[in-house]
Amino acid sequence: MNRIERFASEHPVTFGFIATVVFILMLVLAAVLGNLWPGEETYGQPGGILGRLISIIILLGALSRLGWLRAAGFSSLGKWSMWLVNILLMVYVIAASTYAMTGSLDLNSIDSALNVPVTLFILVAAFLEEVVFRGLILHGFVRAWGNTNRGLVTGVVVSSLLFCTIHLLDFLSGRPITIVLLQSLQAFFLGVFLSALVLSGKSIYPAAIFHVILNLAAYLSFAGQGLEPGTGSWLLLSLFMLPLAVFALYFLTWRRNPGREVYSLDMS
Repeated sequence: MNRIERFASEHPVTFGFIATVVFILMLVLAAVLGNLWPGEETYGQPGGILGRLISIIILLGALSRLGWLRAAGFSSLGKWSMWLVNILLMVYVIAASTYAMTGSLDLNSIDSALNVPVTLFILVAAFLEEVVFRGLILHGFVRAWGNTNRGLVTGVVVSSLLFCTIHLLDFLSGRPITIVLLQSLQAFFLGVFLSALVLSGKSIYPAAIFHVILNLAAYLSFAGQGLEPGTGSWLLLSLFMLPLAVFALYFLTWRRNPGREVYSLDMS
């Protein structure tokens, strides 16, 4: 594990790329398990849920062996102020997602399409992404580039770009390239916000909950009405996510001197 930590410090971008490839391979494994154990749900297969749970356990074990579990925000629920900010912004993102996907803020028009398998799938899928991109990769970048404003912003942007690239794989499913690009842009803005949330609050859990709520809101918006989001929906959602990304970067670095360390790698 010392060799991995040294490699991550000396070659952070390569480390992040390899971690992203490992994540994609884990999704392939989850897809295979989903086909072997499909259940009754198209979205929320028991095999897919199990595959993601296994991946989460493996990654948390790796973080523990590296000694990064505490520093990456897995041993603390975070500051109450960050939870307050999180709750307020959740209201915004639920409204934004609903309007972007349906063209209306009428939540009563959304038929409930949620059940236990689908809810579990959304929860473990979002948490797996947080473990990889805001846990393993982001923390590796901060250790390599330092915890000054410049180091943090660089880590946030690069980890968010990697998070953005995995959404480009949706092109392989036959989605139009315009929708895939806009979906990836929205993912980049979301990644910036979630990364800054983790670093500011010293906990991964507010970001994970926010990610779950956003995915649930989006799913209910289009699946509840049998809709498939089009170009306009993803463009609008991307525009709604942009202010969150700008706010998050400002919140992460505000009232700080350019060279001052603003994030403890030990999170003590």
